[in-house]
Amino acid sequence: MGPIVGIDLGTTNSAIGMLEGERVRFFPNPLGDVLTPSAVALDTRSRSLIVGRTAKDIIAANPRLGAARFKTDMGTAKQFSVGDRTMTPVELSAHVLDALRSDAERALGVVVNRCVVTVPAYFDDAQRHATRQAAEQAGFVVERIINEPTAAAIAYGMHRRDDETMFAVIDLGGGTFDACVMELFEGILQVKSVAGESRLGGEDFTAALAHHIATRAGIPIPPEGSLGWALLYKRAELVKRALTRWPMTDVTLAPEVTGGEERELVITVEEVDQVWAPLVLRLHAPIRSALRGARVERAQLADVILVGGATRMPCVRKVVAEILEREPLVHGDPDLLVAEGAGIQAAMIDGAKAVGEMVVTDVASHSLGVDVTRVIGSKHVDGYFTPIIHRNTVIPTSQWESFQTMFDDQREVLLGIYEGDGRRVEDNRKIGELQVKGIPPGRAPKSFQVRLTYDLNGMLEVEAEIAETKATVSAVFRRDGGDVSPEMLEQARARLRAVRADPLDRPRYRDLHARAKLLWSELDHRKRDRLDSLIHDFETALAAREPKALEQTYDALMRCCEELDRGERW
Repeated sequence: MGPIVGIDLGTTNSAIGMLEGERVRFFPNPLGDVLTPSAVALDTRSRSLIVGRTAKDIIAANPRLGAARFKTDMGTAKQFSVGDRTMTPVELSAHVLDALRSDAERALGVVVNRCVVTVPAYFDDAQRHATRQAAEQAGFVVERIINEPTAAAIAYGMHRRDDETMFAVIDLGGGTFDACVMELFEGILQVKSVAGESRLGGEDFTAALAHHIATRAGIPIPPEGSLGWALLYKRAELVKRALTRWPMTDVTLAPEVTGGEERELVITVEEVDQVWAPLVLRLHAPIRSALRGARVERAQLADVILVGGATRMPCVRKVVAEILEREPLVHGDPDLLVAEGAGIQAAMIDGAKAVGEMVVTDVASHSLGVDVTRVIGSKHVDGYFTPIIHRNTVIPTSQWESFQTMFDDQREVLLGIYEGDGRRVEDNRKIGELQVKGIPPGRAPKSFQVRLTYDLNGMLEVEAEIAETKATVSAVFRRDGGDVSPEMLEQARARLRAVRADPLDRPRYRDLHARAKLLWSELDHRKRDRLDSLIHDFETALAAREPKALEQTYDALMRCCEELDRGERW
């Protein structure tokens, strides 16, 4: 098998790299750049499709010849015109990925066909599937899809692996926004929570500025897709970059934009901050949601890491500092941090020595559960969503809930499996169905248990067990869609069985648990409260499968048991 590379497939730019020694090597494109614009255009002379900076320049001169900013439309039916061709976001992304693969093969001199690819944390089921499809069309075997803020946190943690710290990653790219809270301890990187918005990024700031410049100049806003709009947008992008360094900048609008004579303006930081205020306001909710999901206070964060080119804007840095009450850090190149993390994750999958002792846990970005019927008054109302694996649960995980039949002699139940956080299933995304048959006849309610087991590769097993007969039925789904081959299914089931195993099967956990319960039974009832509380904390950590919490509660319970065995008063 060939090497595994890490890829950041971005809205504005993409990058590819691989860990060599203890650093990620990024592979340059034919122009010598390690950032390749995510743009595809038709070369009218050769009639071939080209990718990158040249394609971006062609689009600026003739927007009908190419497409860019198609990442946010992944998973939709939208189509783009590229010259005389019509292309989907998947096809366009596949061309970008194929160009990246060629860059890596040129640099390494070997075939490159395995990858880890990143996606925004809040990409949904269809968008993740579309990303996988694009990579496969480009000739890759996708070893794993990981969230962009998790990748950035991996890169940060690689350089801080001996520390113990809680930090936040704020990732504002060209078209998406993610916030992530993560904890690093003893070589373990644990994602505590993620939140975000899949249609908010630097491109939105550029578009808003383009509209403002046209208004200031007193000209009609050119229609999107026209040469006038392309030139206005490019000018706005240059202004946005200039205002990251200076308090004001001059703008010259060409006659193709104004529809008449050339015009000149002066744009200040103060006025663009007002233009961007509604967009900046949208950053608040995901950041606060990530803190709530992690159950941490702002004061507990040691660092705030900025990721993505759009975090260079002073207004973004200012609002992040205000919300989190600390100055954010720029760790390395914010444009490359996600790709660096993807390269490290690829090395972890490949068993590289440099990361051999590094462990990464992620969380479920959305809840996973089933549809249920509720009794409201005297009526049975279908279509309610009951989460079994809740959003921000550490994965891999295995969780279960008990359910009951509603009618006498009900012999089967059809479970709809959903992903999302809406109260009703219609507000969530359907993953699949599982039919539970063979429920014994008799008076309702009859109980059955539903277990969901979910791993880092996006494989979800749904298992139902009928309480009376202990009969089970199960199915495996790939969260990001696509077919599951028999070989992949068997590998997935083996991994999921390991996840499903009870943590109490580990000897030291099992032995301490049994020892504590025995001691509790021997204690005077007036002395049981503290031990009972420690046992409860330990069992909670076991259920959550959180490594740090497990070790902390294990140590506390062990000390208590030793004190009791020595007959010490406490």
